[in-house]
Amino acid sequence: MKQKYDVIGMTCASCQAHVNNAVKKTNGVNNVEVNLLTNSMIVDYNASTTSPEKIINAVKDAGYDAKIHENISLKTQNEKKKIALKKRKIGLIISLISLIILLIISMGPMLLMHLGVNLNINPYYQIGLEIILLIPIVIINFFYFTKGFKALFKLNPNMDSLVALGATVSIIYALYSYIMMIYIGLFLKGDISQYTERIYFESAGTILTLVSLGKYIENRATNRTTEVLSKLMNLSPDLITILDDNKEKTISIEDLKLNDVIVIKPGDIIPADGIILSGYINADEAAITGESLPIYKKTGDRAISGTINRLGSATIRVDKVGEDSTLNKLINLVEEASNSKAPIAKLADKISSIFVPIVIGISILTFIIWLFISNYNYSQAINFGISVLVISCPCALGLATPVAIMVGTGKGAENGIIIKSAEAFENLNKVDTIVLDKTGTITTGEMSIKEIFGESNDFDKVIAIERLSEHPISKAFINYKKIGQNYSVVDFKYIPGEGITASINEDKFIIGNISLIEKNKIKINEVFANKYAEYINKGDTTILISKNNKLISIVSIGDTIKNDSKEAIKSLEKLGRNIYLLSGDNETVTKNVANELGINNYFAGVKPDGKLEKIKELLSSNHVVAMIGDGVNDAPSLKIATVGIAIGAGTDIAIDSADIVLAKSSLIDVIGAIELSDKVVKNIKMNLFWAFFYNIIMIPLAAGVLYFSPIFISLNPMIASIAMSLSSITVVLNALRLKSFKVNL
Repeated sequence: MKQKYDVIGMTCASCQAHVNNAVKKTNGVNNVEVNLLTNSMIVDYNASTTSPEKIINAVKDAGYDAKIHENISLKTQNEKKKIALKKRKIGLIISLISLIILLIISMGPMLLMHLGVNLNINPYYQIGLEIILLIPIVIINFFYFTKGFKALFKLNPNMDSLVALGATVSIIYALYSYIMMIYIGLFLKGDISQYTERIYFESAGTILTLVSLGKYIENRATNRTTEVLSKLMNLSPDLITILDDNKEKTISIEDLKLNDVIVIKPGDIIPADGIILSGYINADEAAITGESLPIYKKTGDRAISGTINRLGSATIRVDKVGEDSTLNKLINLVEEASNSKAPIAKLADKISSIFVPIVIGISILTFIIWLFISNYNYSQAINFGISVLVISCPCALGLATPVAIMVGTGKGAENGIIIKSAEAFENLNKVDTIVLDKTGTITTGEMSIKEIFGESNDFDKVIAIERLSEHPISKAFINYKKIGQNYSVVDFKYIPGEGITASINEDKFIIGNISLIEKNKIKINEVFANKYAEYINKGDTTILISKNNKLISIVSIGDTIKNDSKEAIKSLEKLGRNIYLLSGDNETVTKNVANELGINNYFAGVKPDGKLEKIKELLSSNHVVAMIGDGVNDAPSLKIATVGIAIGAGTDIAIDSADIVLAKSSLIDVIGAIELSDKVVKNIKMNLFWAFFYNIIMIPLAAGVLYFSPIFISLNPMIASIAMSLSSITVVLNALRLKSFKVNL
């Protein structure tokens, strides 16, 4: 089974890696996905061999905490994040004010002295005041020490450990120097100048404050990556109106139950999926399917949760609530996709898990080397050692993939492209072969009138007759012209396997196949015979219509190609993809569809197991295959393909088997998905390059490799903490560029 958990205490990529590894090692756990952005974890485990308690204990043993995800409303979760960010902001403001005053007091007199102004401030009082100003900064940011040292003692050091070590060493060394100042200056009356130069209280305050500032900016930016989730959450109203004993009653969304009848008025958000019992609506489904125009829906039609009624009023019987509703399923899919990991991120994860211990080792080695190089100048050696601790940034590595995936999946959802996993993002970028199911994917999947040959003056009468039939072919006539003139139909007779006979105003109509026409000895002239043969050769269902024993028209009925299928297939070929058409229909029908769309490779009369075998053949030939389908018989093929893409109007089993769902049921969105995949993968690679490049360049620089004559380039802890914060922010801002993505056809 799958269980979602809230993880407490994660702050960087190494935290995420430690939690992931600890839970993965738990007996009975099949898979675990830890999300640093949402501080959540989804665990797939065997309930017979492990339990939530064991999983939580594994997280605790790694130095963190966890609890089963709270089943609270999505809006409440969002509000909690906002409150936590607001508290962090208040603490940050206090820290910044204290730090500014601290820097003025510690560095101001020195600057003035260089300008020829000597304030003659008592150094003991000055440094005492620095300690007082440092105290609120330490208290506000004390979580770095508690979390950092806890993780360090558990032998799972993280970014908090680096910050805590850097700040602690600065404070301890500064306190030691201050004590020596007092002892030598006040008691021994000796020279204290060597100790006044070793006071690093402002460095400790700067490290803590600037790292917190960076984390705050980073959190604000990462919150923007979840904007789509927030927008989707806002599509769930707090209060709704239902009919209770035929009286309107307002209830909370949490109290809505199956079979409740909700009342929808203009401007209302539809809170749950259901069937319209009465009235009509114009549903704005842009947020769910990406469809820009409102859709008219009447009695008997399905209403979708999260859509907005722009016009009309209706009552809707609820048949899906809570986690089963379309809106919540969409939110969960976007969340799960952001939790998942792209294969490209595995290298970063491996490095993150050993990154912090390596940095601590480099910091200690830097201190020892500089101690000898500088002839036991402890101040300089500590400076370099702390700079290494503070400048290293595991966060940039950890954020490189998830922020891009979160923005990408959100952008996809905005356009009606639901991408279920990070792996699908990366694999879609590599796809070279696309296999298309025919019915419901390329075509509408419904019988409709394709062409009428002959007279059409009496077609309203023909449709009036067809309205009395429940045959699937009759629906093609009714849908062709839903609103028409009413006629009084008499002598209606349905002849199974052949057609219909009926009369209107003493005119006798025969509507059916050639067998029914020939039985009634109706002549077929050469022109009609040729047109009939043409329709039959195309594989269309052909209906002949006679009036008063004279053949007046022939109607071609079939599954029509969607308006945008041809354009989509041309665009896919321009992108260099090989296109295959698979269909269970006969050779004639499949060949005609393939020719009309310009598809060279097609397979007709293919059964479900045959579709599966064709996909296997392509995969075994080293092709990266995307399968696009909509039916139950497509599910196995969708599952085995490198990337399975389901048409949104398809069956639930097809959608569940797919990696990507096209909510608008349009093949055009495949191009959008490929383009988005390309952008996201490039963004991830850019993020990873920056994260690796930053650490590879900045750590040696902080260690003092360029601190030699005549350049003497070095970074003090204050500059190092600024650089570390900027690296994470840069990665997040780079990912946010994906928000400007648009499909280009």
